[in-house]
Amino acid sequence: MPVDNDGANRSGLVSPPTLACARVTVPEPTERPMPAVRRPANGTFNCLGGGNVSQSSASEDAIDGRDPGREDREPPVQPSLAGAATRGFLWTTLAWGGNRLVVLALTALLARLLVPEDFGLVTAGLTIITFFDAALDLGVGYALVYEQERGINARVRLAAGLNLALSASLCLIGVAASPLIARLFGESDQTALFATLFLYPLFRGASQVNDAVLKRDMLFKKRTVADLTRAGVRVAVSVPLALTGYGAWSIALGIIAGEAACALFMWMLVPIRPDFRLRWSKIKTLVSFGGAVTGVRVLGSFRASVDYLFIGSVLGSAALGYYGMGYRLPELVIANVLWIFTTVAFPVYARARVEGLDKLRTTMLKATRLVALFGLTAGTTLAVLAPLAIPVIFSATWEPAVVPMALISLALACQSLGWASGDVFSALGRPGLLLAVDIPATIIVTIAFGVAAPQGIAAVAAVHIGFEIVYAIIRVTMAVRVTGVAASAMARTLAPGFAVAAAVAAVGLPLRSLLPENSFWSLLALTAACGAVAFVVAGLTARRELLGVLGAVRDRAAPRAVPAA
Repeated sequence: MPVDNDGANRSGLVSPPTLACARVTVPEPTERPMPAVRRPANGTFNCLGGGNVSQSSASEDAIDGRDPGREDREPPVQPSLAGAATRGFLWTTLAWGGNRLVVLALTALLARLLVPEDFGLVTAGLTIITFFDAALDLGVGYALVYEQERGINARVRLAAGLNLALSASLCLIGVAASPLIARLFGESDQTALFATLFLYPLFRGASQVNDAVLKRDMLFKKRTVADLTRAGVRVAVSVPLALTGYGAWSIALGIIAGEAACALFMWMLVPIRPDFRLRWSKIKTLVSFGGAVTGVRVLGSFRASVDYLFIGSVLGSAALGYYGMGYRLPELVIANVLWIFTTVAFPVYARARVEGLDKLRTTMLKATRLVALFGLTAGTTLAVLAPLAIPVIFSATWEPAVVPMALISLALACQSLGWASGDVFSALGRPGLLLAVDIPATIIVTIAFGVAAPQGIAAVAAVHIGFEIVYAIIRVTMAVRVTGVAASAMARTLAPGFAVAAAVAAVGLPLRSLLPENSFWSLLALTAACGAVAFVVAGLTARRELLGVLGAVRDRAAPRAVPAA
């Protein structure tokens, strides 16, 4: 499973996105009334579906009056939501893709300079940090996106102050706990390394609200330079240190330097004057919605990392290094794309909700078909390629990672089935529904990982498949009921993905058995064959959706004509 959408990756080398570029000019929005909201007599209204939000008081109005960017809660009207969403996805893909390709090259290089224990040490530290990472902003960034306000107003400044204080606190707690964490993994002499890694949540958390503002306004193009800078700085720091014998420190310091550079860029893009005053009534309105979202994220991050805890503590750092390397390609190709989708999906769903439930249903079904089509195709292809990909890309040293890679690829393929529906619950103001499912799911999968760990890393990877199949069925069923989508419509939506995956397996597995082992040309030929099959079958089963994506990319909002004087 991937970690959080802005979190560190499973191998300990990659991290998230955040970017920069020119502001996109959009036509002036037309006025449109918001849907009516019932207001109780106590002066609050439930706009978040789970918590009361105070109406603007006189004191808050006075504060907001100093914010020229303050406007009402109405979101800007987009001439084409599909076009904006698709271009946002492509910009985010460019950022993540560039970052991940750079880091994949870095991983391949470091895999030849370092030993599995070095990767295992950093992975162990980031496993713990992942738990903190999911709660870096208490969900206030999600609340800002949900509310669809505009400008840098009092709520944004308050959220920034809260976020900075929380990030600094988590950093200090982590540094203080680093001796205990080192002993947990049987690496008591590496306390300083674990303490240094806890600078990650400090720098990562410092820009969470700035990033949320860009997501809220769907300015994904402006999030690109910072993410590419993160990758570049990481390479510039890690490679020289690895070449001069710094081992695990070369990975850790590269991660920290990249996050610091990214945070600086985000504050340049979205300058905010943080409000550090303890305004409890207003903080409560931010976290009332964000609390459930944070709970879902924390549990998801725990599920994504608890397997690492069991492997590291039961099987040791070397096994953890092999397991992390088995995650490398599935994470790069599938998990990162799923998180790219989440980065764009929540603001898009939130805006579609304002236009009506029918618009939200249509948007969700289109997104589900495309995400499932991609996930099932990519997961099956990677499972077929695993025996060739690991030794060719990372060297024969990493052969024990082959089976985990194949199993994890199939698990992420199953995960993609329900992925697009997840943000619908938050967009409808009902993230608590997912939280109610995630609590027992997390308990069950944790027990399963604990039982599987003594059997080896392949057994742990197999647990992922069983869990993701059941979890996807539950989540899709819930989404169908909450949105009112017909079950038959959802089945038709998922069918193309299964068709492509079956075709890839039917062609790829027999072909792989005929090709020479450990050959780059065999890997290239098998990849090309699987890609060709996927292209043909996807064109036959999902032609309209694929053409719709291409059309949305070309869809540009024509500037509003200025009436003659």
